Amino acid sequence: MDQEDNNIGIVVSTLDSPSTSKINFVCVNKLVHKGQYVQINYSQGHLIGLVTDVIKTNRYFENNESVKEFENSNVNISEQFPTTEWEFLQAVVKPLGVLNQEGFFTRATLPISPGSKVLIADKEVLAKFLHLKENGLFLGNITHPDLEVKFDLNRLLQKHLAILAQSGAGKSYLTSVMLEEILDRTTNQGRIATVLFDTHGEYSNFSIPVNDGIHKDYSSKSIRINSFDIKIGCTGLRPGFLFSLLPNLSVAQKRELVNVIKKLDEDKKHGAGPYDLKDMIKEIEVQENSRENVTKPLIAALYELDSYKLFGKTDKPSILDVVKSGKLTIIDLAKEINLRKKQIILYYFAHKLFYSRANSENTIPPFLFVVEEAHQFAPETATKENALAKNILETIAREGRKFGACVCLISQRPVKLSSTILSQANTHIILRVTNPYDLKHIGESSEGLDQKSIEMITSLRVGEALVVGEASNYPVFFKVRKKNSADSHLDVTLTGLAKTFEDREKDQDKDVDSFI
Repeated sequence: MDQEDNNIGIVVSTLDSPSTSKINFVCVNKLVHKGQYVQINYSQGHLIGLVTDVIKTNRYFENNESVKEFENSNVNISEQFPTTEWEFLQAVVKPLGVLNQEGFFTRATLPISPGSKVLIADKEVLAKFLHLKENGLFLGNITHPDLEVKFDLNRLLQKHLAILAQSGAGKSYLTSVMLEEILDRTTNQGRIATVLFDTHGEYSNFSIPVNDGIHKDYSSKSIRINSFDIKIGCTGLRPGFLFSLLPNLSVAQKRELVNVIKKLDEDKKHGAGPYDLKDMIKEIEVQENSRENVTKPLIAALYELDSYKLFGKTDKPSILDVVKSGKLTIIDLAKEINLRKKQIILYYFAHKLFYSRANSENTIPPFLFVVEEAHQFAPETATKENALAKNILETIAREGRKFGACVCLISQRPVKLSSTILSQANTHIILRVTNPYDLKHIGESSEGLDQKSIEMITSLRVGEALVVGEASNYPVFFKVRKKNSADSHLDVTLTGLAKTFEDREKDQDKDVDSFI
């Protein structure tokens, strides 16, 4: 398409435009859409801009008194004057940057001249400008112009990712699309392991074989682990881990626990075998010269931990079975009601995975740690006892990229999510958010997100997203592509659930009648 066919407007002069931060243009030939990318060629190179607003004006309707007078006199102004000839569209553009003559991207330091032609952004120039890669993760499409959004995996994930949106905006759908792209990568492209904490059981469909000729089967690349089947092995567990779970222990109680673990480790070397919490409790009870005011609260605390039925003698499953290159492991917490137990499970895996990478890079492959409902596990304000996983998630967010440990936080309440972790996630994918407190929190935590972009977030439709941060450096508005995997069993309407319930009741009544 040549420049004439590509021409959509002419830059006009207003009180505050054109400037290096704002450009107004009158639309010609074609419709212009909010969120559209445009290109203006001038002395510094190719300026790329984003249409932040579109305004329709008509000089015949500018004077309120004249319009009212015509209406009161029962004269139709449109019949008396050629009003349609004076109607036109005016668009407001935010300059994003310039691709200069040398092929480098810079900020616009000189304003565009009035009268300059505004063009539909060239796809090749725009892809280069937005850092889109042909072999990147295909998440969706820019609508204007039509361009596939493919982000480089390193830029998107290595410095961590946050997916933020209100309930029902499409977070889980987008996450499923991202998981598909990660699982579809080849060995030559570089495959990472993915561990996903699924609080509602929304991703179990990945582990279920499908053969319907419509959806892609990912079951051979996915493992689902029910939280009820998880056991944290006490043998070899560092005292510091237990101290984190029991933050109210006194110095004397911590010393007592350290001595007991040392004793059990020594016994193991001499053939006693692995041990669990009950063995620790028995050892404390037989310790001589121990003060009752030290041992009793310690035993009570260990009994409370044991009541979660989460601790055993050895790990189940082994961490080596959880993290595998090119595979997705789903930790299903859907049936888990106790929030503290959920936090212990997440804290354990996050701790084990991070230090397995940090201490010896050959132990496990580089991994992506995906946390649904992240505000439950890393809240902005909570006591250490009620936010067990917060510190380790913050540690991964600060230091993980050096070791190939990446985290993806998914939340519908960004305002409740730790601002420390959110600010360390250098890329944010934001779907529809309307809560003003959440918007304010996102704005304060997302670099490169200005007020105009924040305002556009509230008008996003379901399945539309905005990317800001490391993945692109410039805002990218796109529509999430259609996913290939099977739908979640939770993707059911309220009326559908009601119908299923009544049908099941009818079947049960028939069974009873036939039995009688």
